[in-house]
Amino acid sequence: MLYFLLKTIFRIALRVFFRRFTVNNKHLLFSEGPLIVVSNHPNTLMDPVVTASLMKQDIYFLAKSSFFKPGIQGWLFHHLFMIPVYRREDVGDTGTVQNDATFAKCYEFLGKGGTLMVFPEGNSFMQRRLRPLKTGTARISLGAEAQHNFHLGLRIVPVGLNYSDPSRFRSDVFVNVGEPIHVKEYAEAYAQDPFKAAHLLTDHLKERLESLIIHTETEEEDELARQIEAVYQDTLTQELHLPSSATKERFNFTKAIVQSIKYFEARQPERVHQLRTNLTEYFQHLESVGLVPEAFKKAPAKRTVAWGTVKTIVYLLLGFPVYLFGLVHNYLPYILPAKIARSLTKDIEFYAPIMMTVGMFTFPIFYALVGWAVHTWLGLSGWALVGYLVALPITGFFVLHYWHRIHVARRHWIFFTLFYRRTTVLQSLLEKRNRLIQELEKARAEFLASSQEPTPETEKA
Repeated sequence: MLYFLLKTIFRIALRVFFRRFTVNNKHLLFSEGPLIVVSNHPNTLMDPVVTASLMKQDIYFLAKSSFFKPGIQGWLFHHLFMIPVYRREDVGDTGTVQNDATFAKCYEFLGKGGTLMVFPEGNSFMQRRLRPLKTGTARISLGAEAQHNFHLGLRIVPVGLNYSDPSRFRSDVFVNVGEPIHVKEYAEAYAQDPFKAAHLLTDHLKERLESLIIHTETEEEDELARQIEAVYQDTLTQELHLPSSATKERFNFTKAIVQSIKYFEARQPERVHQLRTNLTEYFQHLESVGLVPEAFKKAPAKRTVAWGTVKTIVYLLLGFPVYLFGLVHNYLPYILPAKIARSLTKDIEFYAPIMMTVGMFTFPIFYALVGWAVHTWLGLSGWALVGYLVALPITGFFVLHYWHRIHVARRHWIFFTLFYRRTTVLQSLLEKRNRLIQELEKARAEFLASSQEPTPETEKA
């Protein structure tokens, strides 16, 4: 009952927390057990909530034993279908014996057709890469199948979680579900060498998960990919006439960008180095005048800048009373979750789940108190009170949009200043951007041509 209630609440909270919640191949999650769902782990407790919210059946989770503290936290984790895993770094050598009991419980649960969720990386880090996988998932799945002579029908469904900004409210998440892996296909390998079979399956999981996420090898590679995204992705979107909400297509663009970086790093490292230098100079120039790459989605014209400035000013003037109403009624419940998250932990990976969980309580409690106050002190009742309460969350979202438009107004003002006072600065920025896009277009054409070249294997075929 507790699990069902929290799952329902979190489903609503997720749609509020994320601006876009996109799922690719959602139907693959609707399979009945026995099933093991595996995923990358960039956002701590947010990751199981995101995936579990998409599935109809109850799910058991493997979680590190340090979460199961005595008292209410341990009780809560057990009632939320959590199974403790005793890692050597947490409990030392005694964890081996305790994990035998954990494995036995997993075998029994999967044998009854249950669904288990595992994060094989073990720890959570807010990075766009897959870290080395532990073999526990493969050992559990192979062991469960072995107990049924590989007739259990156990499948492993890989899920890639891709966050635009894991710690930020109203960011985006793209859940990329992959085709299931049938564990029975490893029956022969397991019969020959169980240890080797576990490593083969783990390698297969690694390959599948990397295909479902943005995987960069280093921080430098990730930074370069993000810079290219910021400069070039909107150009590609416009070129292909895709809407700005085409999440899957944008994901594929970024995957192609990362692949092309690896391609040119291996063949023309000096070219990649020069591109990185040019992009860094361009971003530093943008920052020096107070602009961001999104400011150049389209080549600006004086008339466009002037008219855009006028429209934004009118919007800000007319919307200010609504903004003020929304700010007064939403600032406290909005800011409290962030304050509490930062006071509870220094790990940024925990900010989002804590903020969302705390926000699930601060907003309804604050709205209820405000509703009670206006009813008691101002005598507001009936439909007037209902309308007032409905306006609270609506104006709260308006505050976020209004704040965004303030940034747009600032950008338009900078453009206005550059057009009429510092035209040489703007011209220099546009020339740098155009040169970067030309270079990226050239690299893209070369990369696409190389991917279509016949390999020795295809020539023999």
